[in-house]
Amino acid sequence: MEAIGIRTEDFQLAYRLIKKFRDLNIPHIQLDHRKDVPSDINLWFGSNEEVNVSADYRGVAVDIDNIDLIVNAELNKLFAGPNVDELCFGVDTGPRPGLAWFADNRLIGSIQLEFVDDVIMEIIRVIDQIHPKKALIRIGNGPKTLSNRIINSCINQGLNVELVDEKNTSNGSRHDHKSSAESIAEKSGIPIFERTKIIPTRGEVREIQRISRLFTEGKITIPTELAFSVAIGTLS
Repeated sequence: MEAIGIRTEDFQLAYRLIKKFRDLNIPHIQLDHRKDVPSDINLWFGSNEEVNVSADYRGVAVDIDNIDLIVNAELNKLFAGPNVDELCFGVDTGPRPGLAWFADNRLIGSIQLEFVDDVIMEIIRVIDQIHPKKALIRIGNGPKTLSNRIINSCINQGLNVELVDEKNTSNGSRHDHKSSAESIAEKSGIPIFERTKIIPTRGEVREIQRISRLFTEGKITIPTELAFSVAIGTLS
């Protein structure tokens, strides 16, 4: 595991960085900002001023507002390394989809997202950070409406897509979407070359109507037509 340091006298920034690395289960060490950075540190994070003053190429400048974006990007580049041939993604389809990515068969990261439409944005973000020669997206054949939406989003971006049988991809809890996404990424699937039709079931439309009642504390149930538009992704 690469050595990662936190080197800042900004208490709030240090606290946020520590929490971020703990949430990601990434080993890290706090460094004395008054001393030189040890030679065995691969990467360290500090404020803009601290990194600029140090002139150390291993320093990465962050602030409170961009910690997630900067840390995720730097870890992707660090763990993937240069000259990645293939970046393979696995998507565990669901209302809160899981996403995992492997660089040349090495697990680099995984995340659970809050919304289906976040999947393609995260995939593009990781590709832009790692710059692989090629990318492959393996999507679990979970709820058909959701999997088809993700397939179409990927095809719109010109990405190579495979549809994977999700059977036997759950490890332990059925709510562990990140682990399921990792398993999906490691299974071959059926190549998909064209956009697919999105036809929500009556049950999916009714579920969206039920959620609309929850959000409005029972005051509003959105019409079937609007619920249908939400199901196919036309409306949020």
